[in-house]
Amino acid sequence: MAVPIIEIEVHGNIAADTVETIRREVEGCYKALSLPLPERVILGLFASFSGWREYAVQRRAAAGVITAGEEGFLATHDAWEGTPRLNVCLERLLAHPLPVQQGALHQVVAHSVLHGRPQDYVFPIPRVFLAASAARGLEMEVLQQVLYFVAIAIKGHAAVLLLVEHHFIQDQIALALYQLAPHEDDIAVWKMARWEPRARLLYLSAQLRPLLYLRPLLPYAPQLAQAGRDMLSHLPPEEWQHLEDLVGILEAHRSGNLHDDVSNGLGLVLSCL
Repeated sequence: MAVPIIEIEVHGNIAADTVETIRREVEGCYKALSLPLPERVILGLFASFSGWREYAVQRRAAAGVITAGEEGFLATHDAWEGTPRLNVCLERLLAHPLPVQQGALHQVVAHSVLHGRPQDYVFPIPRVFLAASAARGLEMEVLQQVLYFVAIAIKGHAAVLLLVEHHFIQDQIALALYQLAPHEDDIAVWKMARWEPRARLLYLSAQLRPLLYLRPLLPYAPQLAQAGRDMLSHLPPEEWQHLEDLVGILEAHRSGNLHDDVSNGLGLVLSCL
């Protein structure tokens, strides 16, 4: 497969050798993938988190994107304007060990191959879910955010499957462990969210991405199962079991059709959580 043309955008003061190291890592991943590749990708490198965040907010607004949830990522991807774009926050990326860095870069490369069209980022909500959500008291903004969490979980699962199939194992295990690391404010956020139905739904839906991401890696790293339990050890057992069952169903019912999987996943989340 012809390797995509990689157009690099540098935002801030980044050393030339760092730019080249990341470019080579991205290019090497493309070379290893035996799928049709995009003709061109944009690789945006951001020296600081504040610069990356400001840029991300502006691009979301210009594209009409109203959902959020990428603040904790080391690298992001989109194709809102028709060309796959990989954005990397160097302040965050370089603070982690090399396998985590590689895992994050390989992850967004996989997304650019699998989800490199604008339609891969637009998911209409079926009318049946609109009616059911209205009866449940869920505002459209809440439903759209839940849909976003479902979509990134399913797309992340597809990305790690692709990488595992092409023998990117250890870096993906490292990335999965990073994604499963508990955060200091998790307990406080859950205590506030658990008694409010909409906040509870949003909190639990946000956990789907790291939990679904680890599933294809379990044959190579069984310890990831315990890491997932540790991440959510503050949840009551019944809530953890709901999530565990739901993740298993989402994986088992994967069809490979992105829009069908996201639509079906949204229905499962709304009925199970």
